[in-house]
This record gives sequence, C-alpha cells and structure tokens, in this order.
Amino acid sequence: MNDTTSLTPELQYLLDRQDIQDTISRYSLGQDSHQGKDSNILEQWDETFTSDGRVDYRVAGGPVGSYRDLALWMRGGEGASGSMSGFSNWQHMLSLPVVEVNGDHAVARTDFFATHRGRADQGANIHFNAAGAFHDELVRTKKGWRIAMRKLELYFGDALAVIA
Repeated sequence: MNDTTSLTPELQYLLDRQDIQDTISRYSLGQDSHQGKDSNILEQWDETFTSDGRVDYRVAGGPVGSYRDLALWMRGGEGASGSMSGFSNWQHMLSLPVVEVNGDHAVARTDFFATHRGRADQGANIHFNAAGAFHDELVRTKKGWRIAMRKLELYFGDALAVIA
C-alpha cells in the first residue's frame, strides 16, 4: 500500500478506485483461474475478502455467511459436490464498477455476465448463462481494499441446450 499522506484528494480517489476495481476483479479471477475439478478459488479470494468477509447469495440458493462458505457451496469439499460441479468450464465477465469512496470505506456495484458449460460427460450438454450485479461493501486494510460484504443480485439465468 502506498504512503498517501501527500496525495491530493482527487489522486487518492483515483488510486482507491483502481485498487477497488482490482479487488473486485480478483473474485472473477479466482473463479475463472480454477476450472473443472480445480477448486482452489481461495487462492485469489483470500486476497479479495476481509478475513471475516460475508456474502449473501440466497437469491441463487447459496449461503448467507462467510466467503469460505460460498467457496464450499460452489466447489464442494471433502468428497461432496458443489453447485458448480455439473460444469466443466465457465467465464465471468464484469462491467466497470460504480464506486463511492468515503474515507476507509466504499460501496461498489458491478454488473456481470457469467456463462457456464455443462459437463457433457455427465449428460449436462447445456450452457447456463446468468446476468446480475454484485453489491459490495469494501474496507481499506493494510494490504489494500477488501470486500467485507457482497450481495448477489440476479437479473436472469438461462439454461441453453448445446446443439452438436
């Protein structure tokens, strides 16, 4: 983290906004860097969320709890399947976030589009597309901006058959 004592408020805002945007992007990087059976999304998410970071994914049938609960729900663990186990590949695309910074706290809204390819080897020859927004509350930490709370909003989700 930079020494920010001599920066103008405008420059500080731009640096904060860029760090916040990178933090939000690390969430999708965690998802997309670990495809199929590779479930190590915490590699990036531990640098995305505060240690006590919370999520509200109930709109998708997911947890209201810690980001680690979300990782377990999505990817499974200890022999249990996760909600993404029926997919072989996916991609999460983000819009630029709309950010409001207030000192060491910020809020951001980021629209997203996510596409998922069903596992044909398990009879799921589909694409599942979803669009929505992430509503984040962020805090400045010694290691940079981190998400303290994320709430998922879904606009739509569509399962589309893959035509061979």
